[in-house]
Amino acid sequence: MRMKVIAALLVIAIAITWPVSQYQLEASANKPLHYKNKVIVLMYHHIDAKESGATISPSRFGTHMKLLKENGYHVISIEQFEDFMQHKAKVPDNAVVITFDDGYESFDQYAVPILKKYNFPATHFVIGSSSDNQNVHTKHLTWDTMRKLKGEGFSFYSHTYNQHDYAPLDKNGKKKGPMLSNPIYLRDKGRVETKKEYMARIEADAQLMEKRLKEELNNTRQMLAFPYGAFSPTAKQLEKNAGVTLFFTVHPGINRPGSDEAFRLNAGTPALSGNKFLAMLKKYG
Repeated sequence: MRMKVIAALLVIAIAITWPVSQYQLEASANKPLHYKNKVIVLMYHHIDAKESGATISPSRFGTHMKLLKENGYHVISIEQFEDFMQHKAKVPDNAVVITFDDGYESFDQYAVPILKKYNFPATHFVIGSSSDNQNVHTKHLTWDTMRKLKGEGFSFYSHTYNQHDYAPLDKNGKKKGPMLSNPIYLRDKGRVETKKEYMARIEADAQLMEKRLKEELNNTRQMLAFPYGAFSPTAKQLEKNAGVTLFFTVHPGINRPGSDEAFRLNAGTPALSGNKFLAMLKKYG
């Protein structure tokens, strides 16, 4: 009898003193396990009642967030994700990162209230020149709004300062390509950029964007979503020289630690019903 009491006390002592992580506690709550030590990154763009292309309605976005919560997915910050990718930091099971591209004001108007409802963090990759000049048809976030949102737990990183566009690659203008990844045709000089000119343009843009993010938002980390997912090895290296440590593509997949390029799943399409959204997550997770 005495030995049974001692054994019981020993079990209790171990249970009290053994370190139990937050993730272990969550796993013990009988939540579904879709994947471990991997992270899915979702990509959205614009939110509006009128859906088209890369624009989805607030109700569709709300459905996606509700399904994440109900199906045991754990939304983590992009900073946690960077630590996971570069330093193999622990993440919860079924980890998901929510990202937006381009810097539309609709993020604040429609997405933020829904994200707050579920206590989900999110990141927006903004175009610096659009926020500086507001020279766009669809209103973009101001730096004041971004500062407010950063104080509420959201974060903002680079989508380049002014390289988010297609430009002519030849004299006739019939061939066009993303500005970040291609030397472009210079009409005033009647020729295509030299490699030196191309590098100078990309380097100046990268340095300016990181400068603006630090000035306006006091950013201490540097991440970039490639416009259209297009880049060249030269452009990537110049962005790294400017301090960027993690790059986001538009290639679908699930992320494992050890890479400086991240896969993303395009969730911001009207074609994605609730059932299709879950099917997409399960396909990669």
